[in-house]
Amino acid sequence: MDGLRIGIVGAGGIAVEHAKGWQANAPRGAIAAIADVTAERAQALADRFTGGTARVYQDYEALVADAAVDAVDICLPHHLHTEAIVAAARAGKAVLCEKPLSTAFEDAAVIDAALRETGVVFMAAHNQLFQPSLVEARQVLAAGVLGRPFVLRSMEAFQHRDFRLGRVASHQGSGESPWAWRIDPRKMGGGTVIDTGWHATYRILALADERPVEVAAMTDRFYVHDLPAEDTGALLVRFASGAIGQIFTSWACAPIGNWQFEVMAENGSLAGGGVTLVRQLHGWPHAAERTFEPTHTVTAEIKHFLDVVQRGVPNLAPFEQSARALQLTTAAYRAAAERRSMTLPDDPLAPPEPATTPLS
Repeated sequence: MDGLRIGIVGAGGIAVEHAKGWQANAPRGAIAAIADVTAERAQALADRFTGGTARVYQDYEALVADAAVDAVDICLPHHLHTEAIVAAARAGKAVLCEKPLSTAFEDAAVIDAALRETGVVFMAAHNQLFQPSLVEARQVLAAGVLGRPFVLRSMEAFQHRDFRLGRVASHQGSGESPWAWRIDPRKMGGGTVIDTGWHATYRILALADERPVEVAAMTDRFYVHDLPAEDTGALLVRFASGAIGQIFTSWACAPIGNWQFEVMAENGSLAGGGVTLVRQLHGWPHAAERTFEPTHTVTAEIKHFLDVVQRGVPNLAPFEQSARALQLTTAAYRAAAERRSMTLPDDPLAPPEPATTPLS
């Protein structure tokens, strides 16, 4: 399929990043339509990235019904993902969807049924899978150089001053403030664990390359006091091999140096951030460091989506990966609320269950 015609659903901040990615991947993909509840916002995106040629709709139902749209790029608030994915699939469109998969665990089965029924391509917008430092780290681990991984850490944290500065109240643009839905737990599905923490979750799943079997968690609100959900979460994950995973996400603070992942293994360790990967075998006096050119990971993600749809390459972010991330996230929230660990069934669509022994 040459020149994939794209419909972007949602015209907020993340849609701008996606539009940059489509523009960079032209002519393999071209924005044909944009839908947003605020027509002015959709038109502004169309004007900026298509010279005004993209058709503008005020609801995604009209966009997915457009015969001139081949694939749908969903950039909506969390609570709208499920219905948009299902509508696009039933219209026969390939789907790229922003994180998270959905806000309710039960919705994963609804999405799975629609994808199986229609056979359309679905890819999760897990853009950090295409960060060069993570790509190389996964290659090193797959080559077995470090031996068996013992401990894996994944961090996605920063101090979210936009919440503290009252962006909702001070919004001056057209339509609803893009921050308004983020302070509504029914629309967000939680706080940082399901939002920013989603990146840390799929990253550790990619590094481990095996299924998680048990999760414990603690959450709190330290900094964003007006947020009716957690601004910080710490998750402890046991993988099938016995490896231990740690996920940390926060809108209250950030680690020094903005390191994003670390793997400590049998023969050595590695750690990575945005443009850096360091490796050190046990006994070596110094770590080897590699620096990468900065990459717009959404552009790389969109290129991969085009490769999957047009060339049939293996999907690096299939539905199953997103469903597993949702299962783990759901388990973490329940573990934190009930103060006990949760077990994760092999089937990513099966709900987490309490472990037999409560946490002390």
